[in-house]
Amino acid sequence: IAVVANGAVPFGTVFSCFMASCLLGSTLFGALMKRGIEVEKTTAGMLAAATLAMATATVMGSSLVAVVAAFLVFEICVGMYFPSIGTLRSRYIPESHRSVIINIFGIPLNLIVVAVFLSISQLGVSGALACSTLALFCATIAQ
Repeated sequence: IAVVANGAVPFGTVFSCFMASCLLGSTLFGALMKRGIEVEKTTAGMLAAATLAMATATVMGSSLVAVVAAFLVFEICVGMYFPSIGTLRSRYIPESHRSVIINIFGIPLNLIVVAVFLSISQLGVSGALACSTLALFCATIAQ
């Protein structure tokens, strides 16, 4: 994605905006829980929003505004992900087996990440984003 013309990216500002978006997502999750919305429904909505955001970044790669907006929405979803997945883990996975199950599920994830990184020269940035979009879509459907 070559959306910055002169290459001068204010990394500190970008990072700060991403962290603020992540905080906003965590806060949004807490507000939704206080309203009594089920964690499963919140997680499904968050995964759908993350999929749409990543798809937007993939398709609209030439528009700086679209890419930044898509990644800010994605970071909001990241902020919602951590408390929601923690809640779901504690609800559905027994404490005695939790670490083993989480580690086993981490193996395919790491294999996918390594495969994409090893293929980045063939995929390019848009292809890598498309892989992320596909993975998020699968997670949304599985939810």
